[in-house]
Amino acid sequence: MFAEPNPYRKNCGFSLVEVIVTVTVLVVITSIAIKYFGGTLDASRSVVAEDVMTVINNGLKKHSQINYEFNLSADHEGTDDEIAILRSLQWRDPVNLVPGAPFIPGNWQPVPSSDIKEYRLRWNGKVFNVIEPGASGSGIKVQFDASDYGLNYTFPDDFVPVGA
Repeated sequence: MFAEPNPYRKNCGFSLVEVIVTVTVLVVITSIAIKYFGGTLDASRSVVAEDVMTVINNGLKKHSQINYEFNLSADHEGTDDEIAILRSLQWRDPVNLVPGAPFIPGNWQPVPSSDIKEYRLRWNGKVFNVIEPGASGSGIKVQFDASDYGLNYTFPDDFVPVGA
């Protein structure tokens, strides 16, 4: 009833030594990859923050070429000046249409922050600069998950842009 074992058949599978060598090689490769790619996330966040700053500063430049420059001094105690400038760049006068307006996306809903763990954008009196994590100061928080984008901002009827 039962088949006799075949004396010529070898056992299949890996030996313990082969498994240990394979795992060791994988650990060495992984440790090298972690050292090589470890700072990639921080570097990419820095690039995104710089990109957001560039978009805003380009909007400032276009606005000043067509309208006027913002002559608003830097106030490092709060973010009212940053929000006011961003809203002015997002605004499009319904009566006096200006080519190129709005100068930055109207669906961006900036959030103020003074958390030293976050990337922030701060007005220096002429342009926006990036505040990197670890540095103190308030500014506009740079979100990396696009949670600060939504519907276009609704301006009140009596809105007056900064410097107008």
